Amino acid sequence: MANLRSEVAMIVSSLQLLTSDATYHDLALRCQEYLHYQQRGWADQRELAEAMLFNLLVEYLVSAGEQRAAAEQFCTDSDHLTELAMRISSTLDPVAA
Repeated sequence: MANLRSEVAMIVSSLQLLTSDATYHDLALRCQEYLHYQQRGWADQRELAEAMLFNLLVEYLVSAGEQRAAAEQFCTDSDHLTELAMRISSTLDPVAA
């Protein structure tokens, strides 16, 4: 699991080069949406935002070479999902993209 954390940190740090890609713009928006609804949303809004971000991050991690089971396990932890959302959101500011 520690190896996955370091890989995720490396992936997130490399996202700065990719802000012009629509996929990464969408990723940044989903992260901000998730963080917003976790603080201010109704239960159904929080669940939907979490599910959308979970699916997007799992697919991104799998496309980056991570095993699906490991990516799903990592993203299932809400602390990991929130940490990734915060890091990605700060790296890929959708307003600037």
